[in-house]
Amino acid sequence: MIKTLIICFVLTTGLLKQSSDYTKAKNEKLSILSLDSEFLNQTVFRLINEKRRKKGIDTLEYSAELNNVCRKYQDELEFRRFKNTPSIERKINKLLSSRTKKSGFKGSLVLPIAAQEKALDYDKKQDFFIMKTETKSEFKLFYGKRPSKNSENKTRKEVQPLNYFHFAKNILRKLESENKKQLYAKSYNWGGLHLQWYYKSLNKRKIPEIKMIFLLGGHQTAGMW
Repeated sequence: MIKTLIICFVLTTGLLKQSSDYTKAKNEKLSILSLDSEFLNQTVFRLINEKRRKKGIDTLEYSAELNNVCRKYQDELEFRRFKNTPSIERKINKLLSSRTKKSGFKGSLVLPIAAQEKALDYDKKQDFFIMKTETKSEFKLFYGKRPSKNSENKTRKEVQPLNYFHFAKNILRKLESENKKQLYAKSYNWGGLHLQWYYKSLNKRKIPEIKMIFLLGGHQTAGMW
């Protein structure tokens, strides 16, 4: 009995530590060349489950099948901007049921959620410019106006990328403003997602953005509708 209680205590402590420790996510910044999509997926997924737990709702179980379907849709919509998310979700929904079944997912209910969010810690009150010749900067975006050739001080403050945790919090905030009811619905038991760069937003005078496709899965019941 005592041994069982000790094991339960250790497991519970471990889970609490895992849910609250975001040290790596807070220290690692987003990068174009070395974006760790899997780690970003996990960070967003953990935050969603923490919110579900706080609301007294069962946490989502990660589904590799739903994750793979998300990846395939991201490949197909690689250059599509997710500005009108309801339109993107309708497009995904057309073949979603057959694709998730083909992937091996056993649930009978699947809901797509699309989102897109800025990846840099940008002060909206300030103007910025791009300097493509700046080799030391990955995003090459700087505050202010481009310095002239004759300018004595050519130093400008760089627009910095967000860390994984800050970005995950931002995109979750956007999800809650648009899909809160679905995100925290008791009828969904599984989840899969994939985030990647919106490539058309890179290397231009615009703030780079990351797109996300999230699939919620569950079992449809007679009393749902």
